[in-house]
Amino acid sequence: MLTDIPAPSRFWSGEALPLIQWNRFSSTDAGEVEAHMSRMFCPHRLAVRGGSPPIDFRHNQAQLRALTFNAQDYGNPFGHISIDVPQMGQNYLVQFSLNGTSFIRHDHDSFSLAPGQMCVLAPNAHFSQTFEAGYKHFTIKIPKADLERILTQELGGNPEELVFSTRPVPLVGAAQAFAHLVRTICDDIDYGIAGYTHPRASGSVEDTLKRLLLAAVPHNHSDLFDAAPSGPAPYYVRRVEEYIRGHACEPISLDEMIEVSGISARSLHAGFRRFRGVTPMGYLKNVRLELARKMLLEGVEEGHNVTDVALACGFSHLSKFARDYADRFGERPSATLRQLKG
Repeated sequence: MLTDIPAPSRFWSGEALPLIQWNRFSSTDAGEVEAHMSRMFCPHRLAVRGGSPPIDFRHNQAQLRALTFNAQDYGNPFGHISIDVPQMGQNYLVQFSLNGTSFIRHDHDSFSLAPGQMCVLAPNAHFSQTFEAGYKHFTIKIPKADLERILTQELGGNPEELVFSTRPVPLVGAAQAFAHLVRTICDDIDYGIAGYTHPRASGSVEDTLKRLLLAAVPHNHSDLFDAAPSGPAPYYVRRVEEYIRGHACEPISLDEMIEVSGISARSLHAGFRRFRGVTPMGYLKNVRLELARKMLLEGVEEGHNVTDVALACGFSHLSKFARDYADRFGERPSATLRQLKG
């Protein structure tokens, strides 16, 4: 009965591990723990120093739709645990400290993460962490493509690659709202309340979390994202967009775009940055990449190869095309074709 369910706490104290009903894995063997966490997140190395017993690991996990919630306690009350992660692949990792402090090196930046803070670890970053004795933490794994989709929807175009600040953010304002919603969702999952996981609601709930994260943690698009919605793009932006889509496979220069728009280069650049989040040439590149992906997805039946597709879509430098394609879609163009052939 719903009335028998205790009211969820507003904050997690750090004493009990969240998602207690959703234990995914427990072990006192460090090798087993490393193998398990490598499967759940990405390949990485784990080292244990001190403590007796040295480790008493618990991992609780629940999933909404694409988002994965993880509560972890390495069970080392006296020593230290260290992990080294080459890269997260195609996922961002949002981390909260529940108890104790984690000392993090994220590429060339070093900082500590304490209770009352959150941080975002990037997909393409090399990071390492050392957990002090008794450390517990909570992480959310979010697909990179999902956050980019939300950002594109909000900015009205295809923005440059999303880059979050690596510094810890205190749980105030939007960060506090993000943390509260995460805790409410997980507590309801733990108590068996099916509201947030309902198939008609889960997608919208996830998108709300992603928007709150983009509002909570500074990133390279924060100025545009935090600004009030601008409304429909002006005629000159739409006119150039239409021209680009009609001639994307042909050579197009910035001078041509300026002539089509009927305004100055500075005004055109400002309009695209404000309403589409990219420069006019960046918009052209994104349209060509989308067209190239469409052709590659049709490649097996049509007999396309990567070189033919790149040239047909207006890319003259094949190596740069391959890099831009991989940055945009998370895989090289040849991998897209291989998957279809497989």
